[in-house]
Amino acid sequence: MRLSKFILANMEAILQDWEDFARTIHATIHLMTTKELRDHAEAMLKVVATDLDTYQARQEGIDKSQGLAPPVAGDTPAETHGAERISSGFTIEQLTAEYRALRASVLRLWQDDIINITAGEIKDMVRFNEAIDQSLAEAVSRYSEMQRDSQNLFMAILGHDVRSPLGAISMGAQMLASNPGLTPNAVKTAALIVSSSNRVAEIVSDLLDFSTSHLGDGIPVTTYPMDFSPVCTTIVEEMRLFHPGRLIRLEIAGNMEVIWDSSRISQAFGNLISNAIDHGSPEEPVVVKVGENSNDEISWTIQNAGEVISSAQLRTIFDPAKRFALRPASERKLSDKINLGLGLYIAREIILAHGGRIGITSNIEVGTIFTIHLPRKGNSKNASTR
Repeated sequence: MRLSKFILANMEAILQDWEDFARTIHATIHLMTTKELRDHAEAMLKVVATDLDTYQARQEGIDKSQGLAPPVAGDTPAETHGAERISSGFTIEQLTAEYRALRASVLRLWQDDIINITAGEIKDMVRFNEAIDQSLAEAVSRYSEMQRDSQNLFMAILGHDVRSPLGAISMGAQMLASNPGLTPNAVKTAALIVSSSNRVAEIVSDLLDFSTSHLGDGIPVTTYPMDFSPVCTTIVEEMRLFHPGRLIRLEIAGNMEVIWDSSRISQAFGNLISNAIDHGSPEEPVVVKVGENSNDEISWTIQNAGEVISSAQLRTIFDPAKRFALRPASERKLSDKINLGLGLYIAREIILAHGGRIGITSNIEVGTIFTIHLPRKGNSKNASTR
């Protein structure tokens, strides 16, 4: 019997195997009904059976085995299954284990029914595995998407809730610092609390940007006409003040009249310069150049000398989670010298939100150079003009 016909004819036996296995892999599985345990399995198997009976070109099969089948309108049964499983508390390992068991169950039962394997049945087996791989890819993709959204929403709520007590701490410390009756040591302590509160506020703000940028279409920007030249000068002067021992050279050439989000662009510009200072050689200058590429584009380069960044590190330079995960275990302990690297991620998101692009090169000859190209008019779908 062809595999598609076998699946439809033996649906109950296959589903019972699926249910029996599901009951073994989750601690609270006894609370779930048969319908919940079998959710979408029958629909997924019917999709597979229909697929087996449909003509398929060789490349289409290769694409499906890699989870790259053409998109369909609406949610597939596998995508719905992935969403239901995360809602039911299944882990990603348990979700993939279900598919492993489903694959094995169908092929084992079918094997018991076959006397002699023909070329057509071998082809059915190959196509079945391709279809299961595609279904698994859809389920895992939806599961992972919902998991990321949940984590980012949690971070956004946490960051929002932290702001109120943090503001109260900062305000109280400022009031104490201005009290003329305090001893010099008490004033110094109050000033330290204010400084630390401001630093925490910056970190919370970065976390909020990081989390909310994953929940929607990136970091939102509000663009309006501005002159970028004085903004550059102000930011560099602030950096010189914060880092009095470091040499920062600024070169500005051309017309800097743009339509950008001043606050966000300042944040990105400052993040990139701060990164260059933190990771550059203290003996060498940080060189910042801002100029016109054309009437429609402005470019920045931020260059620092120092340790060359490897190609592996360059691939994850804008992804703080991957950068942190790839660090040796000995370097993952949080300290004053190690941060999560949100600044580069946020800078890139702000640049992308303006319709720009950012790149990085690093070698022994010229050091590390970030190169940014921005349209004079922020033209991203995320941008709104006021």
